Amino acid sequence: MSWHTLRVDETLEKLKTSREGLSKAEAEKRLREYGPNELAEKRVNPLLMFLGQFRNYLVYILFAATALSLYLGEVLDAVLILAILVLMAFAGFLQEYKAERAIEKLKEMTSPKAKVMRDGVEQLVDTRLLVPGDIVLLEEGDRVPADMRLMTVEDLEVDESPLTGESVPVEKDPEATLPQDTQVYERVNMVFMGTYVVKGKGTGVVVATGMNTELGKIAASLEEVKAERTLFEVELDRFGKWIGTVLLALSVLVFLLAVVKGSELVEAILLAASLAVAAVPEGLPAIATAILAVGALRMAARNAIVRKLAAIETLGACNVICSDKTGTITKGEMRVRRVFVNLTDTSVEDGLSLQGDLLSPGTTRLLWMCDIYNDAELKEVDGRIVIKGQPTEVAVKELALKAGVRGSEKYPKLRTLHFDRVRKRKSTLHQLQSGEVFVATFGAPELLLDRCSSIELNGRSEPLTPELRRRVFEAIENYASKGFRTLGAAYKVGSKELLEADVDDVERDLTFLAVLAISDPPREGVRDAVETAVRAGIRTIMVTGDHELTAAAIAKEVGLDSGRVVNGAQVDKMSDEELEKLIGEVSIFARVTPKHKLRIVNALKGKGFVVAMTGDGVNDAPAIKAADVGIAMGIRGTDVSKEVSDLVLADDNYVTIVEAVKQGRIIYENIRKPIDYLISCNMGEVFAIMLSEIMGFPTPLTPAQILWINLVTDSLPAFALGLEPEEPGIMDRQPRGKGERLISLKRVAAYVGIGLLTASLLNLIMYLYMPYGVPVARTAAFAFFTLGEIFRALAFRSERRSFLRVGTTNKILNVSLLTGSMLSLAPIYLPQLASAFELNPLAAWRLLELLPFIILPLLLIEAGKYIFLRRK
Repeated sequence: MSWHTLRVDETLEKLKTSREGLSKAEAEKRLREYGPNELAEKRVNPLLMFLGQFRNYLVYILFAATALSLYLGEVLDAVLILAILVLMAFAGFLQEYKAERAIEKLKEMTSPKAKVMRDGVEQLVDTRLLVPGDIVLLEEGDRVPADMRLMTVEDLEVDESPLTGESVPVEKDPEATLPQDTQVYERVNMVFMGTYVVKGKGTGVVVATGMNTELGKIAASLEEVKAERTLFEVELDRFGKWIGTVLLALSVLVFLLAVVKGSELVEAILLAASLAVAAVPEGLPAIATAILAVGALRMAARNAIVRKLAAIETLGACNVICSDKTGTITKGEMRVRRVFVNLTDTSVEDGLSLQGDLLSPGTTRLLWMCDIYNDAELKEVDGRIVIKGQPTEVAVKELALKAGVRGSEKYPKLRTLHFDRVRKRKSTLHQLQSGEVFVATFGAPELLLDRCSSIELNGRSEPLTPELRRRVFEAIENYASKGFRTLGAAYKVGSKELLEADVDDVERDLTFLAVLAISDPPREGVRDAVETAVRAGIRTIMVTGDHELTAAAIAKEVGLDSGRVVNGAQVDKMSDEELEKLIGEVSIFARVTPKHKLRIVNALKGKGFVVAMTGDGVNDAPAIKAADVGIAMGIRGTDVSKEVSDLVLADDNYVTIVEAVKQGRIIYENIRKPIDYLISCNMGEVFAIMLSEIMGFPTPLTPAQILWINLVTDSLPAFALGLEPEEPGIMDRQPRGKGERLISLKRVAAYVGIGLLTASLLNLIMYLYMPYGVPVARTAAFAFFTLGEIFRALAFRSERRSFLRVGTTNKILNVSLLTGSMLSLAPIYLPQLASAFELNPLAAWRLLELLPFIILPLLLIEAGKYIFLRRK
């Protein structure tokens, strides 16, 4: 039922109720029929949620590696892998459990008690017992307990920001009957569950409860939106499948080689199992998680608080940012930005106190009036003086204060004619030193002109001729076309009789003074951030509930394409296919609802875009949850929007989003580096064992040595590679998009090439040193392999540049190389370790002999980068 289209008496008739309310018996009957006035809650099983964290191919591979390690007697290896898996699962469980609490947060937004009329008597009842047809009384400070059609109001204003996201309180009018297609934020004859009464009082009849309310519809859509895995999670799953396939193939191959060469069956199985353990990058999950965690700390220092670690990497692939306007692109504060006084348009954004040429008599009078008529108050908050009050009055008060004008204490209000929706103006009366009464009037300028008979020009009152009236109207229309809200200022001076006169007499024959242009200005740095995003191949789409003209004006100021604006009503008329076709051409969506935001996100994803969506209200939660990266506002954001988000902006600033995308790109690059490094190292181990089997050499590396290499020697440089500083031009590249793979065929070829090179050199060393005995040959192979991998890490600092020309310093990598070198030599030269690892100390000159072999892979990789990439 479209209750906003009906008159009050029609609504009461449809609901079979009256202004005296329902009887107790009828209320109980309807409660059984409609159910309690509460939001449904989906219960989740924490145990199943925790076990669900293990549904990943890489996890399966690591479990298999754990079992093999236990079978081979490598208990420490098995324990470490299990510990890593449990910690990762616990972190994922906490994140998912918090996200599912979003519905509980919605429930907290409902009021516990409500004043209702039952049997003609005012009663206080539990809000869960409200039913359609109940008559509810509202007053300032109340949280609206259900969706209601208003019946009566007295200066009722409602903060609907939790529902619509717009911060300006809405003035309500129960006499209005509205068209069928009127959007929620324009339904001035209704109030909605979860919103707040900030001024006045009123009565209304309940038309919807529980899940049938607008808040309930959002809760339902929030449950319907399935949280998708991030790009990183998908890639890790694909990576796990790839590793599993390679492991199985190589293990079978080695097993067959061993059997063909005459090895015992058990010996062949053990050899294949050793190979499988060698190929698994055990430390990779922990390293990736650590890199993401460090990245989250870096982002927190830049006002971006990460709630879901895996989403950091998805930010790097983002190619569309859907951003709210109010408070994100703009400051979220109304400011007087221009004034039309003395028939001249002037910018006042920088304040008037430093612009002496503007302080004409008319301007001086305007500033004085801005201060004396105002009800906004100065208050100290966290050691700062802030202006508190109705947004428009705050803006006007700030203008006076910026110019250093203070007059309210000298000229207190003797009478106030409050703003109402019919007159659309407010007047205050003050006594002058001469004894006369000064009337200051502010309101809708086009209506205010009708009450004026003169206009002040350069300090003199002139008759308001048709020509002067036309010029003022032109100024009003010019401001409105640029998205400004306009406020007119007029005055008159009269006798003390005005203090007792009726409103019409007080506000007659005024002198028109000025038009003030008010808007929410863009934040500093947003235009530069938009330009940075464009260079990085990222579209910014403004998605706002504000008016089309306002949205287009702000978009133009910050450098967005403002050529075409599509409003929510137009989106309603489009099919999903039509919206998908249009989505690539439009950068501004205005007058949108939660339903529209969700459709916009889905249309963008349907076109293959990686979408980041910002929001702050309850209404934004479904779209935030559906986006590839959901971003909530830390200052203005509701708990619900934060609970379903991946990222929370501590400063509510669009600039922070672009910086977060940059950090996402850096982190993605830094995750790739240890992956490339570790897999190429592990490939070297696998191929070394295979080649030694083919050539008939003793196994060059024992399981214990492989464990030392994988978990001790390799992990330090791998982690340090994940902390590389950003490479130059990272925000001058196009986003990688959904199609780019973490492990591509080119990378596999590189892994195989590096692995074969390392394995060939290792077996060559085995061949050269075998005459000195197997222990010496195996020790030389171990020294070559460990030290070679340590120094080879330098080549993975950048895949585009030589490590000599990276241009930045990674101190942690330098320390890890030094530490890794010492740990590589420890099993050779420390007697107890040498015995455990079956190694013999090497003479210093033997290490010098190995140096060319150690350095050669690094040099060849650098040469390959130069030849194939041709990038400096």
